[in-house]
Amino acid sequence: MEFGHRLGLPGALSGLPLSPLVPRYQELVAHQRALGLRHIGEVLIARGGCLRVLDGVFVRRAARGWQRVDSEELRRLQAGQADAEALLRRLAELHDRNPMALRQALLYQLIEILQDHPQRGRTDSVVSLGIDPGEAAALLQAACVRLHLDPRQRAAAEEIEDDWEHGRLRRAARRATELPPDGGRDPYLIRRLAGIAARIRETDAALNAAYRCEHEGEAGAAGDHYLRAAQLAGDCPHAIRGLVRTHRPAEGTPGTLSVDLAGDSVALAWPGDTDLASWRIIRLTRSAAQSRTSLAEIDRQAEEGAPQDLRPPVGSQVRYAVFPLCDGRIAGPPFVSRALLVAPEVSGLRTADGRARVEATWTQPPGAVGVNVTVTGPDGRTSWTDAPDGGFTAHGLQTGEHLIRISCRYRTSDGEEVGSPGVRARVAVHPWPSPVLDLTTEPQVGCVRFAWTGGEDAEVRLVEWPGEAPAPGTELPIPPPELPAPLPWKQTSAGLVPPPGTIARVTAIAILGERAVTGPGVLVEAPAPVTALTVERADEGLARVIFEWPGDAGQVSVVREQDGRYDEYRVSRTVFLREGLRIPVGPTKAHIRVTTAARAVDAIVVPPACAESLLPTDISIAYRILPGTRRPLRRRPTTVRVTLTSPADEPATDLPEFVLVARSGDARSPVRPRHPADGTTVLRLRGEELNRAGTVEREITAGDCRPPYALRGFLLGGRAASVRLEEPSPATLVVR
Repeated sequence: MEFGHRLGLPGALSGLPLSPLVPRYQELVAHQRALGLRHIGEVLIARGGCLRVLDGVFVRRAARGWQRVDSEELRRLQAGQADAEALLRRLAELHDRNPMALRQALLYQLIEILQDHPQRGRTDSVVSLGIDPGEAAALLQAACVRLHLDPRQRAAAEEIEDDWEHGRLRRAARRATELPPDGGRDPYLIRRLAGIAARIRETDAALNAAYRCEHEGEAGAAGDHYLRAAQLAGDCPHAIRGLVRTHRPAEGTPGTLSVDLAGDSVALAWPGDTDLASWRIIRLTRSAAQSRTSLAEIDRQAEEGAPQDLRPPVGSQVRYAVFPLCDGRIAGPPFVSRALLVAPEVSGLRTADGRARVEATWTQPPGAVGVNVTVTGPDGRTSWTDAPDGGFTAHGLQTGEHLIRISCRYRTSDGEEVGSPGVRARVAVHPWPSPVLDLTTEPQVGCVRFAWTGGEDAEVRLVEWPGEAPAPGTELPIPPPELPAPLPWKQTSAGLVPPPGTIARVTAIAILGERAVTGPGVLVEAPAPVTALTVERADEGLARVIFEWPGDAGQVSVVREQDGRYDEYRVSRTVFLREGLRIPVGPTKAHIRVTTAARAVDAIVVPPACAESLLPTDISIAYRILPGTRRPLRRRPTTVRVTLTSPADEPATDLPEFVLVARSGDARSPVRPRHPADGTTVLRLRGEELNRAGTVEREITAGDCRPPYALRGFLLGGRAASVRLEEPSPATLVVR
């Protein structure tokens, strides 16, 4: 007797499921495992509840006893379990489609768990799964009776329904061979296997009819038979290839399937809606080593929704067929594309010409193993080179238009190399000027003369770049108006005159037509000149140097030439403006030269006009009042002593006249004369007389001046401004 009779439920377990026969079963299992459930029945019961599964699926309800799980109950559970909403919705869809599907899938999972359970011989193992204890013994015996599937058979049992639903008849037939011939006494599986076998026979009959028609030249009839075979077995490669071979687009249709390489992918477009849910895309690949065209289904698309084959076989020739679908099955003839070689071209091609050469750069596709470049000149001669680094340069080319072809090489799966059609570009090699090889300068006072070698066949232009100058030899394929203008310096017979304060990088450019080549450059500085120079002697053997500071100069150089010696003094702008400038000098005459120091390092300095001043010999005239002695009834007159002092090796000439002036005042404080006419002249001594004698003493004749009166000496005429007058203390110049 069967174990079902022992329970009093005749026929309850007469047909144990060997396969769940549920479409998208793996999706169902993914939802179940995401919730951490051992089987789908656990989602139907609360914690501590139990199930009955032998004669339908029931759950225990405390108030109403056992409740049958139907569509209404599944939707009630779905509303109350938000986290399990996806799994319960899927179970409700299965129940609506087939009321037996829920029990069949649940029994399949329970038996699988019990067969793999280490304690499958005990009923408490069944009860721990949430099964009613009254059905535990029978379910345990069912797990022992039903055929135990290995992993390969289990995969076939779980996926055969998906293949049947989507028309993958050939795959379903292969999975059927993995299962027992009798279907493991599963009546639903037996009927499904019989249906698969019947459709296989019908498909083979349609293929045989298509072969006969195609052999007889009736392509249209052969296409109809191939279409019937594809509708029955959507994964039949013979039907797909036959449809592509016999494809004939209908008259008046606006084209068929267009394909284009888009980088390393293939973009597809066809008339009408391109929603991939309504279409099936097949890629047909042929290589030299394959005797048959291989098929692959494409289910990818770009982010913007346009259909694309994101990973086509590089280096192979492919065609695409797009089939309309209805309920997941082929519903009509396909759109078929032209043959396309999957060999992406280089991108971002940039070309430029140079002196007798052509340069090109590009971005190489990721799958390419190399790039071939051919250059065809105006004379028709072609040369080729291998350029694996994303660029090449061809030298020794003649002037004229050259054709460049850049082709990528790809290695196919069978090891052969295939070249892309290639990208072409035309580049004209223009005549280029000979570059300036060397630029020399010859600075002079206030100007500079330039000379160069090279540039014989070109216009040589001296320019100052607004920014950093290009390196010598840089080729500039730009129109001459875009080049810097020539130096705006004044031209004289001696050379170019840079404006005072100029610091410029002068570069030579050779220009020929619309091509230019940069040459060497030199840094030229023209310091601003020093103006308004005045030098005068001061006390303590120093000379005061006064001038107007030259513009933005940082330092000024002062050179003193005296007694055959040269001494240089440098002063900065801040020190000069704050303290002035004093330099030591001897008593002899000195030649003072003041020039602006250069600011730039390694610059060619155009010397400015030198400011010069001659400091005369240090000649001094000193005078002293010698008061007269007093005697009874007689007083000796006041005497003045005048002394000339000058260097012994430089005789004094053209000396000024010495004048002593007296001015009376009140009895307390006589007023000191302010200029030679401010008082009475009491002594006049010519320069020649003083030069002969060296020291002269004279008595003072005061005339109308009555004591007390003040005396003061002055120098008049000759070199009065360059002779120093040493005056005594004003207190000694008062005569009482």
